[in-house]
Amino acid sequence: MVGLGDKLNYLPNQLSGGQKQRVAIARALANDPDIILADEPTGALDSENSARIMEILRKISQQGKVVLVVTHSQELVSYADRIIRMRDGKIIEDEDVAHAVEVEDVDKWIGSKGKKLDLLTTCKLSFRNIKNKKWRNILTAIGASIGIFGLSIIMALGNGVKEKLSSSIDEATAKSSLSVANEQFAVLNENDIVRLREIKGVRDIYPYNPFQISMKTKEGAKATSSAESLSPRRYAEVIYGKKYIVKGRFPDDQRDEIVLPERIAKKLFKDSKEAVGKNVSLVVQLMSLKEIYPTVNVNATVVGVVKNNSIPLLDTVGISYGLSQKIMKESIGNSTSALSFTIIPSSIKDIAPLKSKIREMGYKVQTDEESQNEINEYVSFASIALGMLSGISLIVSSIMIGIVLYVSVLERTREIGILKAIGAFRSDIRRIFVTEGMLIGIIGGVFGILGSITVGKAANYVVTTVMKKSNLDLFQFRFIQVVLLVLFSGLLGVLASFVPANKAAKQPAVEALRHE
Repeated sequence: MVGLGDKLNYLPNQLSGGQKQRVAIARALANDPDIILADEPTGALDSENSARIMEILRKISQQGKVVLVVTHSQELVSYADRIIRMRDGKIIEDEDVAHAVEVEDVDKWIGSKGKKLDLLTTCKLSFRNIKNKKWRNILTAIGASIGIFGLSIIMALGNGVKEKLSSSIDEATAKSSLSVANEQFAVLNENDIVRLREIKGVRDIYPYNPFQISMKTKEGAKATSSAESLSPRRYAEVIYGKKYIVKGRFPDDQRDEIVLPERIAKKLFKDSKEAVGKNVSLVVQLMSLKEIYPTVNVNATVVGVVKNNSIPLLDTVGISYGLSQKIMKESIGNSTSALSFTIIPSSIKDIAPLKSKIREMGYKVQTDEESQNEINEYVSFASIALGMLSGISLIVSSIMIGIVLYVSVLERTREIGILKAIGAFRSDIRRIFVTEGMLIGIIGGVFGILGSITVGKAANYVVTTVMKKSNLDLFQFRFIQVVLLVLFSGLLGVLASFVPANKAAKQPAVEALRHE
């Protein structure tokens, strides 16, 4: 219409006077008015640009619009269909000029009235402002990324811990036995064994005890670890799986023998291969939540090396069935007493009714799989607790986004006025700033995710390469979690932008245009 299609991306100071006048005409036409008032449209223009502007106004009038031109120039009279002359506020002459023309169809040139800004245009306007103030918005996004970084790292660590805990239990043996304990975690005795043996479906029952153990070699090397009483040898494969022993053999039931995790064996003997057959001195103490039991000094022979636990802190020394009974007799005076009993069911089908019956008798019972699930619940709880701390930084970052957008509203008051003057609705203005907040939030989310992945991968590299723990990936990122965190960050940006967006939408067009 006004012939400025090639100047679309120009700034006002890059346009000539005539081009600025044509922009003003285009701006007036954008709202599809029925009446156009042009006050001295050619006042600051040369004759060539004046003629061009008047031709544009004439074409507009021929398309069904009422164009009122206010001017002192007699040269412009020839363009008018009707001339009204005024002096001292009074009409002194009203003249019709015979320029009758056929009116064109209005819809052919301007389109439907009252059309809102589309989503693509809104995003372009928002992105353009982010680009114009890129360093301020980048720093804001980095600040917003801190909370997402924390949440992502915590979730990845939780994933890694759960994965490694799960992998430490052989799938084939996860449901092959039952662990029975007193509800008050008191020591179980021979009477409990008799009661449990009478239950239908019980194939065998043996004690299980957790210990804290200190070890010392003849050369003076020392190590401290948790320990556990092993099952009778006949159930070793059922309870621990076929790949439990890496070097050596499973301890005999009646001998004072132990098996060491590779990590501990290497610490005591420098090479885990040299551990088998060596004697060590042990100081063993029964671990209980209710009482502190005396320590027991014994000597034992290392007969096997087992694979490391996925998590070093959970490496456990295995004590032979016979040696653990000897320790219990010296510690509490009864070799058959235990903090818990392991029940071997007659078949897998007997597990469910056994659990039900044992619970009715007042005992606490669970499978290895249920124990694993319980640990996973603790890990999840810890992740939530740490996530709440990261939530504080998310609140701070949301407030920061809101402040930045509020400042942006103040800086762009004239722009808001121009948008409203050319027909933008309140909802259009609101959507522009909400979209801007969402984009800043998403950018911050991406920064946070990239930072957490970088730190997580670096930590995994240190663990697997430097510390030589090839089977331990502590930080494991899930694609769906990454996507949800980025979307959540965008949502926070949207929420943070509501106040400044509403302020922008409520600005009166006239006052906004007057703003300096």
